Amino acid sequence: MKPEIEKIPEIRRENLPSTLPSEGAIRSFGMNEHAYHPDMWELEYVAYRYLGGMTDDALIQRYQSLVHSMNSFISPARDVVPIVSYQGSWYWYRKEHQTRMEFAIRGLDPPSIPILPIETKVWTSPNSVPNGTEVIFRYGKREYMRQLVDEGKVRFAPAQAYDDAQHNIARRDEELRKHRVMAGRYTKISTESGESLPIIGDVTKTVSGANYHLVCFSCVWDEQLFSAFEADTCLIVTNPDEFGRRIERAGKQVFRGWLFHHNPVQYFDPYEMRQNEYFDAGMSKDFQFAYQNEYRLLWSQLNRDPVEGHQFVDIGPSRDIMKMYDIQGHEVT
Repeated sequence: MKPEIEKIPEIRRENLPSTLPSEGAIRSFGMNEHAYHPDMWELEYVAYRYLGGMTDDALIQRYQSLVHSMNSFISPARDVVPIVSYQGSWYWYRKEHQTRMEFAIRGLDPPSIPILPIETKVWTSPNSVPNGTEVIFRYGKREYMRQLVDEGKVRFAPAQAYDDAQHNIARRDEELRKHRVMAGRYTKISTESGESLPIIGDVTKTVSGANYHLVCFSCVWDEQLFSAFEADTCLIVTNPDEFGRRIERAGKQVFRGWLFHHNPVQYFDPYEMRQNEYFDAGMSKDFQFAYQNEYRLLWSQLNRDPVEGHQFVDIGPSRDIMKMYDIQGHEVT
């Protein structure tokens, strides 16, 4: 295919990390150090302009949500993560650069949103609680967090309940179906006889799965999540594995014959997915939500008897594995 862009537009270069992943980590994905240079990102984008079919408004929205999530991931500790993983800084620098490339190709300016310098970013955790899956965090109103700690009542919502206009932007999503977009100009669709069909616009691929109920936590302590979830309290589960075991035991009385599991959510770029990248209705989410670093616990129906509406799983008083904190990091008793 003849390149659509005769000359690569010049765009600003961000102040990129000076640290790369180890040579072994880079080569394990069939890459070399050139994959971490903006020149290569620009050549890749010219060869596969995956955002070319977006409207201007959609491109602006993508850039806004991308930088929002990006600011939750770039840090020196994450510079050593290979560029293919959203858990690392390099992944986000490449996505941001290529999205600005599309603005430049169109002769537009991207929204003016600061990429926070690392030295101005302050991440704190009460009593030095580590970020990750050794502990998990739930942000909410104190009365409900106290009910969870003192009574052990865990509220599971049906997946379809999140696709509701009453939810704010942090909570609302189409949980039963997830979508990826393939650039129409690079996609071929043929009939059974081999005849090519014309494609107008981009092509959307959707995955769906069994009905499920879920409760959402986060893998990180992050002060911005208090406002995102309209919370005044953060509940910390200090032993997620034990928490999961208690839910699985007690929940069998509510979700009879259903499958229980819990894991961190895997985030994906709906416009550029790697070959064989994990893509699932229950445990995958658009990277516009990546700043939430979600950890979810869910019951999947598996063709068993349906369970309607919100349900409580009663695991009993749980102060031995739970604590509550306010936004200043002070423990709430």
